Amino acid sequence: MFKIQLKSRLRRAKFWLHLFFAYSQRYKLWLSAFILIILILFYFSYKILPYLIKSNSVSIGYVGTYTLETIPTQILSLATQSLISTQPDGKPVPSLASHWTISQDGKDYLVFLKDNLTWHDGTAVDAKDISIAISNVQITALNNKAIEFKLPNPVSSFPQALDKPVFKAKSFYGTGKFRIVNIQQTTNNIVKRIQLVPKDKDLPKVDIRFYPTEEQTIEALKVGEVKSATVSLAENLKNWPNLEVKKITDETELITVFYNNSDKFLSSRDIRQALSYSINKSSFEGESATSPISGSSWAFNQNVKKYDYNIAKAKELLAKANPPHPKIKLSFTPGMETIAEKIQKNWQEAGVDVTLESQKTIPGEFQAFLTVNRLMPDPDQYSLWHSTQKTTNITGYKNVKVDKLLEDARSTQDENNRKELYFDFQKFLVEDAPATFLYHPYKYEITYKNAKTLIDKITN
Repeated sequence: MFKIQLKSRLRRAKFWLHLFFAYSQRYKLWLSAFILIILILFYFSYKILPYLIKSNSVSIGYVGTYTLETIPTQILSLATQSLISTQPDGKPVPSLASHWTISQDGKDYLVFLKDNLTWHDGTAVDAKDISIAISNVQITALNNKAIEFKLPNPVSSFPQALDKPVFKAKSFYGTGKFRIVNIQQTTNNIVKRIQLVPKDKDLPKVDIRFYPTEEQTIEALKVGEVKSATVSLAENLKNWPNLEVKKITDETELITVFYNNSDKFLSSRDIRQALSYSINKSSFEGESATSPISGSSWAFNQNVKKYDYNIAKAKELLAKANPPHPKIKLSFTPGMETIAEKIQKNWQEAGVDVTLESQKTIPGEFQAFLTVNRLMPDPDQYSLWHSTQKTTNITGYKNVKVDKLLEDARSTQDENNRKELYFDFQKFLVEDAPATFLYHPYKYEITYKNAKTLIDKITN
């Protein structure tokens, strides 16, 4: 009986197998097309679809090591606004604030919030929810719309101190076009990544990635890990057909050689001027500078002494040097070795014996120090050049006239008066040459062409 059932099943199996092969031969083209469609759908689902889903997301790279407290304002401004913002020329304008008032003695500022402001969680912006810490300033929320700032001394540049991102207390709820949804940190609290989502569905998601060095940032660009970044060197990327490279001048940075004005050799103004004349600024990757204040500032004075490259003039002034064959050690911060070597060559051509020394931070003692001077939007440079500022006036520069100009300029509220004072400040400071103001460096904004539309949506 079992054998009969087995034979019967084998016959049925053979019948169906024969039928299948016959059907396959007859409808071979249709079957092949069906299988091809299945494979295409499979590939689309696992390869193309995820890419399309991510197409409304863009990753941006930043160079530097930051903690939660030092995240660049440029990034946080995507997620929120400041009470007061600063225009490119350094003038303050309202942002979250509708306006502000200043007391007659210049010590009290009263800032009023705009109407109908809301945080990302949908609650109304209340002055009491805003947490701002400014050294030596007493801050009080008088009601839900007004914040009082009491200063120990009048400082006319104080509104620029309020140009910092404002978040709801104990949260990252802001008022901007994007909301922070995730911050990744390393075990030592260094921020690695910030992810933001837009309020407007037409805007892309934003993925901010941080890299300790410029080399790592450029590598991330090359492999497509980030679609946009700003770096100082882009020679290897200029000819990539899928990249757009835009050169800009960074006027927030001023490459500067600071001189120790107490040094036996560099205490001479003639010698400091000679060193300034002997540097060929045209050899640097940037826009030549003549003043400690950027050219875009409302307080910039273009009629200051110019130290155009002039070896003959430099040698003439160096002839007064004592000792007659001067030696200088030029210290410099990381990443500035190439610039230091150019300056070394220029000074040697003028007859100065120069040695180089790399320093991680501002050295306690130095003769000449090459570094990046990061400029504030306001022209107030009291901390850098006033003789009483022992810690931040690293050159030890002293000039009674300059002290008075800086004091008056920061205490008056009249803009025209401030402008005149800063014009004179620049004139006397540049004449004394306590430092050589070299150039504002070029930076390169690098963006993948297929991501440019998304990047433009974020920045506009």
